[in-house]
Amino acid sequence: MCTKVLAIVFTIIALILAILVTVWHQQGLALIIYISRFFDVMIPILAVGALLKYLFHGTSCDYKKD
Repeated sequence: MCTKVLAIVFTIIALILAILVTVWHQQGLALIIYISRFFDVMIPILAVGALLKYLFHGTSCDYKKD
């Protein structure tokens, strides 16, 4: 359920950004370009971090169940 909600939220955000980019004038696009560049840098770093965590930690670790 949580993954469906997250997928819907990210889809809505992507649609809103796409509409804003097509509608706004050139001066107003600076904020959108800044946000886009932020995610362009952040997403690959997070992906590498998640990959390294998966490789070194694995999914077969036993967690204490209290």
